[in-house]
Amino acid sequence: MAEFLDVVSFNNYAFTAPAEPLKKLHATTGRPIMLTEFSFKARDSGLPNTRGAGQPVATQQDRADHFDRYVTGLAELPFVVGYHWFQYSDQPAEGRFDGENSNYGVVNGSDEPWTVLAERMKQVNSRLEATHRQAGQR
Repeated sequence: MAEFLDVVSFNNYAFTAPAEPLKKLHATTGRPIMLTEFSFKARDSGLPNTRGAGQPVATQQDRADHFDRYVTGLAELPFVVGYHWFQYSDQPAEGRFDGENSNYGVVNGSDEPWTVLAERMKQVNSRLEATHRQAGQR
């Protein structure tokens, strides 16, 4: 596929960055990689979290901690050029069109931020460029 694309996308809902599969994918294609879908949902959100990818964590603090470790792990891979959090807003408790009803959002259904997560995202994102630059110098 390498001759037909500029970047390879990869979705993953594990609790840690999938370093080994991404290394293999990059070695095979020679192309940069974007992690285009990942997220963590928490049981303390009040949402059912019964439909959708990934296992729920206990709290919003856990979501923030997992985000920090996950994207730091991505930034330490010099061939990873970006990531995309799934999704901006939580899904409705009654489920969206496909039944997903999970706490994936940076904001809740009323557009109020999950503060612990949003603040950690700001902190982590502000240091990722330096982390990524160091990874490229190794």
